[in-house]
Amino acid sequence: MQQQKIKILDPHEAIKIAAGEVIERPANIIKELLENSIDAGATSISIHLSAAGKDLIKIIDNGCGMSDIDAKLCFAHHATSKIKSVNDLSSITTYGFRGEALSSIAAVSTVELMTKTEDQKLGTHIKIQHSTCIDQTSIAHQTGTTFIITDLFANIPARKKFLKSDDTEWNQIVSIFQAFCLRYLQISFKLFHNDTLSYHCPATSSIMIRCAQLWSGNLHDQLIAVPQVTEKQITIHGAISTPHYYRFNRGQIFTFVNNRWVKNHELTKGILQGFDGVLPHQKYPAAFLFIDIDPELIDVNIHPKKEEVKFLNPGIVQRLTATAVQTALSNFVNQKIQTTQPQESVPTTGQSEKLAATFVDSDPFAQEEFVSSTEKIVSKYSSMSIFSPLSKPTTQLNHIAQSPIPPKQIFAQSSNVPQEINDPIFHEQQYSIVGQFKKTYIIIEQEHELIMVDQHGAHERIIYERLLQQPESPSVQLMFPHMVKLSSTTISQLHQHQYLLQQHGIATEPFSDHELIITATPVGMQAAAAEEIVRMLSDLCQEKVALSSSTLAEKIMSSKACKTACKAGDTLDMQQMQTLLKELMITNNRFSCPHGRPTMWNMSLKEIEKHFKRDYVGSKSTLNLHYL
Repeated sequence: MQQQKIKILDPHEAIKIAAGEVIERPANIIKELLENSIDAGATSISIHLSAAGKDLIKIIDNGCGMSDIDAKLCFAHHATSKIKSVNDLSSITTYGFRGEALSSIAAVSTVELMTKTEDQKLGTHIKIQHSTCIDQTSIAHQTGTTFIITDLFANIPARKKFLKSDDTEWNQIVSIFQAFCLRYLQISFKLFHNDTLSYHCPATSSIMIRCAQLWSGNLHDQLIAVPQVTEKQITIHGAISTPHYYRFNRGQIFTFVNNRWVKNHELTKGILQGFDGVLPHQKYPAAFLFIDIDPELIDVNIHPKKEEVKFLNPGIVQRLTATAVQTALSNFVNQKIQTTQPQESVPTTGQSEKLAATFVDSDPFAQEEFVSSTEKIVSKYSSMSIFSPLSKPTTQLNHIAQSPIPPKQIFAQSSNVPQEINDPIFHEQQYSIVGQFKKTYIIIEQEHELIMVDQHGAHERIIYERLLQQPESPSVQLMFPHMVKLSSTTISQLHQHQYLLQQHGIATEPFSDHELIITATPVGMQAAAAEEIVRMLSDLCQEKVALSSSTLAEKIMSSKACKTACKAGDTLDMQQMQTLLKELMITNNRFSCPHGRPTMWNMSLKEIEKHFKRDYVGSKSTLNLHYL
């Protein structure tokens, strides 16, 4: 007699296994219930959690509610009011359509449902434990629905032990909450955690205001609208951050397809392609894009939790997304150009002092080096001239030795920097500064080549190398503390690395459960720049990457050097350029900035004359770039 190996699973066991495809963590439950609330027409939704949803999830909405019959039937497997057949999936526009969510939630927890429709006098209360209804009564209840979920995975210990820490689960919940807030501006959302109100987002008509509710005002000020782009039944619109704003992770990139928050490789890649060449390497923008598309051109049924979507023509969607982002960035730059007022050719005394202070304040070691020069004339670049000399091009860099402090004493305060300059080329070769191009590049002429130095990258490298040797920085107490809005979990994580911030001159204090204040900043650094460093550190903490203290310190120093260095667009007088180049010549790793971008680039006379179709008549012995 043959032995039977295949058996039919008990229905209760089968539904618990199937529930695992939909419910993996508390965030999945919250997502499913929020979708049901929105489908029910709610305009106000409150979420109450305990232990990041592990102990309690309570969601209250003012939607249309359910009748007695629907309230009990909604927990049945594949019970849905959204579709009647598989053919309806091609035109589905609502969220919950499979009829799996409530059934799956009830299979792995204890669920209480309280609901009432507008025309009912009394509402309905149902309690279900592990798919079994144990109570049903009539109660007084406002119009709408309340779900209470407890004992999550109590009947599946193997799944419960795989839940992550409260911080990790909370971060997942916050991302989902932010997504719903961004998509449904007309709905008022509240999120409570452990009896504390963490987020309050009243209804608004502006995504800019919504971002200010969810994040700090810094993001609100750095958002630009993405004009609507339409092609082949695809429409894209939304908002992105300006080129001046970036993050160290993708936590502020949200994409929505037909009102549904989804994860899609083509959309994300299109966004990053739009920012290609705009942001530093491995930095990410904030982006909130909404894609409206013919439902028949997408498949929303490819993922059990409906977190992903598949496009019929992914290449078109990716290209259109990149175009929309590039158009928004181009409009932003054009607007800036149109609104920029022309500068005076001759700066006033106050302006000259401000320019000198740019270097002096950002680099305390060089305060004695800079002498405010009010006698130098800074000429504007004309549309007909590529280079405009800021002074006579005969000024030689080897004349710097006549400055008040000899070159060998420039870094005397830093123990690791060479006390003597042994490079004979520094004394023997003749250099001349041609001028400043586009207030970004210092143009240098030497015997048989032209050299361009990125003033920001060069100054950034100088400051960074000093910080490596003397990481502790003097700080200045702020007269008015600077507020930074963060999640309570992030503030707790930052507290573990507070010593690093203090070491680098940034003092912080918790102000509330979701806010901290910056009370001191390094000399020469503005509070907004210090906030960016705090946010960078918070992003790294949220990434849950194992980072050593030395790695964190290195990232802080790199960011600090970037924030305190002179910027592209800063006007430098001749003495400032001389001092910058003089210090660069004796700086380690001077050929690149801390982010890996080159600080200088050269073109030989032979290359230049080749472009002009001239015969090269100069000497073949050209000065190599490494001498600079």
